[in-house]
Amino acid sequence: MKDIGVTYLGGSGFLVALGDIGLLFDASEHGRDKRILPAREDLAAFKKLYVFVSHGHDDHFSTAIYDLCGPDAVYVVGYDVPQPHRGVRMEPGQEQGFGPVSVKAFGSTDAGVSFLVTCAGISIFHAGDLNLWHWRDESSITEIEAAEKAFYACVEPIPTQSIDLAFFPVDPRQGSMYDAGAGYFVMTVKPRILIPMHFQGRGDVAVRFAVTGETPSTKIAALQEPGDHIDLHIPDTEESAPDRKLRELLADEAFGEDDAKA
Repeated sequence: MKDIGVTYLGGSGFLVALGDIGLLFDASEHGRDKRILPAREDLAAFKKLYVFVSHGHDDHFSTAIYDLCGPDAVYVVGYDVPQPHRGVRMEPGQEQGFGPVSVKAFGSTDAGVSFLVTCAGISIFHAGDLNLWHWRDESSITEIEAAEKAFYACVEPIPTQSIDLAFFPVDPRQGSMYDAGAGYFVMTVKPRILIPMHFQGRGDVAVRFAVTGETPSTKIAALQEPGDHIDLHIPDTEESAPDRKLRELLADEAFGEDDAKA
């Protein structure tokens, strides 16, 4: 059984606990929606901390992370994060190892990169701002087709049916078909669990996608408010726990009374 603790920080920010290893993704106090940064004492409890910044937009990147996480943390950032900010910069297609953690960068349809992080046999994908950025209610057919082409090209290299947990945008500002990118990602990449993000403080949108976007291959867990937490217990193989069992684990164990709202 693979145990993953996930705390939502607002926007596209998450703190993931894999035993004594912490993974911090796109933490920022900036944005239109409510945001939090993790407590210093929570981060200090990890034996090793890895900090990921998908790109330099201030709703995904805050310089406060350096003081908060300290000099011993490993910082991995998208190639567009400006100097002299600390971090190993990665471009799409690059892969690097950091002790027990392996990181591969994939493309984005906005800025920077998306990350596939593997640690302790668990694979986690953070999309950053990779999404099908179309506005069906106002874009031209040509604009929509260009957005689709760019998105499909970015998704194509991502490994399928091997990702345990994915974080992916569902942005209600896009209007109708706001979930087209997330839906395509679920249908093609087939992560075992997906947690929506970048929903502009609209927790109802995350919940809606959890209802409409779930498939037999992918369960969707909606964390609505900064500070919401979920403990995921993922079977090692499909044979050891079929689809029904994984659904039960998410429904009965992952969401406690004081945990994430769903």
